[in-house]
Amino acid sequence: MPYPYQFLKCSDKKELLDAYIGKHVKDLPTPSLIIDRSQVKKNCMATFETVRKLGFEFRPHVKTHKTTEGTLLELGEGTDFSTSRIVVSTLTEAWNLLPLVKSGRIDDILFSMPVMQSRLGEMADLSKFVKNFRMMLDNQKQVDALVEFSKKNNYAKKWSIFIKINMGSNRAGFELTSSELKQTLQQILTTDARNYIEIYGFYCHAGHSYGCHSLEEAEKVLVDEISSANSAAKMALEIDKSLQLVLSVGATPTAHAAGLYNSGQLDSKLYGEVELHAGNFAFCDLQQAGTNCCKLESIACTVLAEVISAYPGRGSQKPGEELVNAGVLGIGRETGAIPGFGKVCWPKEYSNWIVGRVSQEHGILTVLDHHEPTKMIPIGTKVLIYPQHTCIAAACYPWYFIVDNVDEVVDVWVPWRGW
Repeated sequence: MPYPYQFLKCSDKKELLDAYIGKHVKDLPTPSLIIDRSQVKKNCMATFETVRKLGFEFRPHVKTHKTTEGTLLELGEGTDFSTSRIVVSTLTEAWNLLPLVKSGRIDDILFSMPVMQSRLGEMADLSKFVKNFRMMLDNQKQVDALVEFSKKNNYAKKWSIFIKINMGSNRAGFELTSSELKQTLQQILTTDARNYIEIYGFYCHAGHSYGCHSLEEAEKVLVDEISSANSAAKMALEIDKSLQLVLSVGATPTAHAAGLYNSGQLDSKLYGEVELHAGNFAFCDLQQAGTNCCKLESIACTVLAEVISAYPGRGSQKPGEELVNAGVLGIGRETGAIPGFGKVCWPKEYSNWIVGRVSQEHGILTVLDHHEPTKMIPIGTKVLIYPQHTCIAAACYPWYFIVDNVDEVVDVWVPWRGW
């Protein structure tokens, strides 16, 4: 049976380079996504230094960019740091990273969604090419599904799983104190299921850390992540003392705050190897800046949009409102601690404008601070906008323009789309 990734065709990188290499940012079509590669490298190095200092393993998430080039930078390409572990959010990402698997650059892929029964056949085929293909599990019924598939299809390889723990954001995961978690551990470790499934570790993602307001606050949440994964590991070891477990923890705010962490903050010894995972650490965005876990100048990704209309006097604040061609599909539909769906960062004289409202293709610029003198932006002006959430902003662009300490295009990255 064919798989979806086989029908997803990407734009031709060579043709894009022929058309755009050397072009100045101000001459690019709008809307476009612009990535500052030099800033991506700086952000990556900061995280590498943190995990090296702590002695943690590192597993970058590639869902923000979904590209080979971005993945290589997050793996440590061109530095003295290296990891071969990644997380993907779609199977399309995993299939497209097989060349890096084949070259030995990646040997461990975690698919971050809990077990999807309808695509187990695809995951079984994918696992033939990846030495360590891992899955997420957060429901006892998923154990039954994996065992049933293996028996029915004579699938000999054991499913390697992370058990996900709910950190309070209620997106996915077992409650740490739930009877279902204990029952699931018992089932995997003491029944016939152990012939088909092996527990690799426990995975915590504190999504609520995006509401933090300082590195210190985010660091406390990181301690909670480690403590929760550690408690779950202890529970598993009480059933099977032979287990060697990984405690995978992190969200981008807690990853930024990891430099403040020390093991003395835990109430007990560690029952596994700590692995830090993070996704948006390399690119950052207004959400991250709003947590005070990174600075505005750390944001490596911007949306190039054009002012296409103006409405002097409209709205509640002077001098009025303006229209840009980047709405929900160009910049996203999330807000954060920093007001707006995005914030103009260039030209600097217009930095008091934010994307105050959005519809599908329209973005309405409004004034951020009515105390700051603000002038209207001339129609036809191109502006760079920091997005609230880089992962969402990038999702609709068929390619990204790459700059590197200059305002000229030095590369074009073509992301993989679809599931």
